[in-house]
Amino acid sequence: MEIVDRSSFKKTMNDALRLDPSETVALTVDMQREYLDPTVGQCVVEDDAAERVLTCSKTFLDGCRSLGIPVIHAYVTRRQEELDAGIHTGGLAYNIIGRDIEASQAPHLPSRTRGDRVVGSPESQVPADLVEPSDVHVTTKKSLDSFSGTDLEFLLHRTYRAKNVLLSGVNTDTCVYSTTFTAANLGYTPVVVSDCVASMRGNDSHEMALELMARSIAWVMPSDQILELLASG
Repeated sequence: MEIVDRSSFKKTMNDALRLDPSETVALTVDMQREYLDPTVGQCVVEDDAAERVLTCSKTFLDGCRSLGIPVIHAYVTRRQEELDAGIHTGGLAYNIIGRDIEASQAPHLPSRTRGDRVVGSPESQVPADLVEPSDVHVTTKKSLDSFSGTDLEFLLHRTYRAKNVLLSGVNTDTCVYSTTFTAANLGYTPVVVSDCVASMRGNDSHEMALELMARSIAWVMPSDQILELLASG
């Protein structure tokens, strides 16, 4: 299959983007130690990707806060009762069957049964360097989509009156991807921060997701370029 070069289209779209900080919210999706800290996580992205996401996200989120942009962290936490009832991996049939046959989606990780971010567990936490007291936490996410069953839309629309959503987090090809599509469907301008996202399934899945979003539904740009746009108003 031939992959057509769409870089010209993406550049044209990026050049046309304008971002007003007063109409913007920074949203992290599943930016948790489960994916970014090998001392506690079971589905950690590859080492170089974790280091990139942590380093770039720290600079980017601090830059957003300095411009008065609210930061929201949306992520999965599960009650022990949910796990006891057999609710794992978001209830997704694809993931459940993969777990049952011990097939790992991530080439660098073995298949294993996990607690999936029980409330209060170390793996459920957002890395401390990425959090400030002013940040808002949406901890009722249960599926791929950060909007589904949570108050995220209320916060964006009613509390912050946002028009633009800057998305970072893990995994690029599932939860970031799904949340970005919903943001677009709800009428927001979604901008994926390309150096602040990664996938446990590897760089190929990460890059494929970025390419698909940039071709059809969202702006995909590095953090320094986004901060420049925000600074220029």
